Amino acid sequence: MIPSSAVPSAALNLLITQGFDATSVDELATAAGISRSTFFRRFGSKENMVFADQEMIITHVETTLAASSVDATQTLIDAAHVVFDQYTANPEAAQLRHKLLSSVPSLRERELVSTHRYERAFYQFLARRDLVSTPAAHALGLGISAGLVAIHNDHLRMWLREPHSTDRTKLAHDVLIFLERFSDVLNPNDELRKPASAAPSVVVSVLPAGADEQSILDAVAKALRERQH
Repeated sequence: MIPSSAVPSAALNLLITQGFDATSVDELATAAGISRSTFFRRFGSKENMVFADQEMIITHVETTLAASSVDATQTLIDAAHVVFDQYTANPEAAQLRHKLLSSVPSLRERELVSTHRYERAFYQFLARRDLVSTPAAHALGLGISAGLVAIHNDHLRMWLREPHSTDRTKLAHDVLIFLERFSDVLNPNDELRKPASAAPSVVVSVLPAGADEQSILDAVAKALRERQH
């Protein structure tokens, strides 16, 4: 289990109140209760500190995807849970980080890079399962990966606005509905196990010209009974 937050809330709050560019590494180290050398050893830079949680989450997602032995759909739901659970484990840090990213354009650009890394992790999982080997499946795999991130981010934004508006169960529900639309890609073997549709029955009855409706129905019913024996 990785820590709920690698980024001290006090350091995030300092970046918000003083401004990202105006805050020195020494001030951040003091706010975090560590030395300057420890700060650089742990984070490397101010920007890396802000995204330290994401680095851990991405690593955890990649580990979850690589270690899974269940079907692709359940594995992707589990991975979405990893991301959501980690972000929501520390509401204070999540809210502060969201506020900081909203006010610093360069950090928002770094956020987009992280989004693409999640998409790549999902796609690479599909590739390892040999689910995107054809051109058509490749295109769908890219869409599945991007869709997973979009659904998760939507739930995370809802949670940031109102923590009680969503939870991991609702996230799993929406992810499952989305993934079921791609069941032929994610679970191709299920298609092979589906029973073949029964061939339509053809019944021929010969009746005299002018037969009424009841006579026709009786003749068809008799032919069907004889067919069953």
